[in-house]
Amino acid sequence: MNIFKKLTVPARLVVGFSALFIITTSVTVYSIIKLDQFNRAGVRMLEAGATMLACKDRLGEALLSEITFEKKYVISKERELYERFAEAGKEFARTLDQARGIADVLGSKGILDNIARSHARYAALVEEERRYLNSGRPYPLDRYKAEKGLSVDTIIEEIKALELAIAAGTRTGIEALGRSGARALRTAMAMALFSLAFGVVIAWSVTRSITKPLSIIKKRTGEIARGKFEDPLMISSPPEIEELARAVNIMSAQLGETEKVKSDFFALMTHELRTPLASMKAGITLLQKHPERSGDELHRVLTIMSEECNRLIQQVNTLLDLSKMEAGVVDLDMALCDIKPLLKKAVAEIEPLSASRDIFFEFDYSGNIAPVRMDHERVLQAIRNIVGNAVKYSPDGGKVTISLRHAPAGGLEFAVTDSGPGIPAEDHEAIFDKYRQADTSARAGIMGTGLGLALAKHIIDAQGGRIWVESEPGKGSTFTVFLPG
Repeated sequence: MNIFKKLTVPARLVVGFSALFIITTSVTVYSIIKLDQFNRAGVRMLEAGATMLACKDRLGEALLSEITFEKKYVISKERELYERFAEAGKEFARTLDQARGIADVLGSKGILDNIARSHARYAALVEEERRYLNSGRPYPLDRYKAEKGLSVDTIIEEIKALELAIAAGTRTGIEALGRSGARALRTAMAMALFSLAFGVVIAWSVTRSITKPLSIIKKRTGEIARGKFEDPLMISSPPEIEELARAVNIMSAQLGETEKVKSDFFALMTHELRTPLASMKAGITLLQKHPERSGDELHRVLTIMSEECNRLIQQVNTLLDLSKMEAGVVDLDMALCDIKPLLKKAVAEIEPLSASRDIFFEFDYSGNIAPVRMDHERVLQAIRNIVGNAVKYSPDGGKVTISLRHAPAGGLEFAVTDSGPGIPAEDHEAIFDKYRQADTSARAGIMGTGLGLALAKHIIDAQGGRIWVESEPGKGSTFTVFLPG
């Protein structure tokens, strides 16, 4: 066992194929012995013929019973006679099904199909005649008698033909089995000799077809480890190794995307963190150089530094909240709440920024919207991110519309519509991933961490809701949130 563990993959394959060849040879020798039993299949052929003959006799007896009870019923109209006719018909059908089960062995399927069609015609005629008899209406008795007789005669002729077909099929089958057995015996002996010589060639070919692409995959994984994510694998190999190559390509693409996202994230975070840090450093330097600053000026500098500190804390808290949401370790404080105060509060908080850019808010809702179960603080956090996003991407002098309505399926829906650059359709899902922004935002020079919408989506999803965007480039964007009742 220890020696086998030290074998390389090609060596293991050689050992495996050698064992396979031994097994194949054993199976071939066994097959040669078993081929001698091939001729015994003739016995089974004879048994099938005997079974078919028994079915033929039972078909005749069942048909005779049907004819007898049918004629008596036409004369007496007794229900019991019709039921016995029907029972005989069921016996006929069961026997016919049994015969069909072995019809392929003796080649009599066509005859049985003809019997089935004629019998079905006969039964249909009897049923039609029964309805006439039950209703008491006159009907063409002679025509029905003639057609029933024709159907019965056809069945009888086909049953006679079945007997001849059974004999002929049995004889032909046994002769064919004998010839096939002799040919199979000679073929098996030749294959046993040929497989020994051909097996070595196959073993080498199969081994090479596996080890060569594995070597290419090994080389490619080394390149990926060194940070080279381009040049996907394009190899011809067995399906299992092709699947492995596809998995390596997917891994390479994902690692490349992760590397890009990481670079973009560091660039964004550098931009987001450097500005407040620089402002605080400048304020500290100013205070160090001029400690004699007046109270008003000192208060202004400290206020700026405090705001920049809060900005840093908000970025860090957003990252922590998102990590907790993704890990599912945040407990929600669910209670019935009215959504309107939350919308108004989020707008009031951002009003200084929107007013400085002359951005106008429009509210589109009226009537009573029933409270829904939600985590008050978390939903307010999501609304802040969505409204803040709308203000950020709206141009100066633009408009942000907030609408609220009952949801068709219960609960409520609120939507925030901006007048920004819009979002391409291919980015509608991506913008809810962390560190991701739409291409239009990058082209417009609008920077952000890409965390706000990701956090909002986690918050809404955790409460059984849903958030989505409807947008076209150049036509603004509408973010809609559904909260269940």
